[in-house]
Amino acid sequence: MNRDKEKFIVVFTGTLWEAEMVKSLLLDAGIESFLQNSTGHSYAFEPILAEGVKVIIAETNSDVAKEIVEEYHRKNRE
Repeated sequence: MNRDKEKFIVVFTGTLWEAEMVKSLLLDAGIESFLQNSTGHSYAFEPILAEGVKVIIAETNSDVAKEIVEEYHRKNRE
């Protein structure tokens, strides 16, 4: 991913644990991502407490990434 010219978007916001799950799903689909506001070292005992963690991707991958995030939400509501 050429980060100098890419535009980036937030595709998911949640707890550190959820954000890591979404990041993993995106990686499985070949989409690189990174986390913003992840303070995992501060919440090592309770990763669920680290809220407001954003998963960020290149805008060019947004269509596929949004489908993956929607599927993640759908499966977690069941």
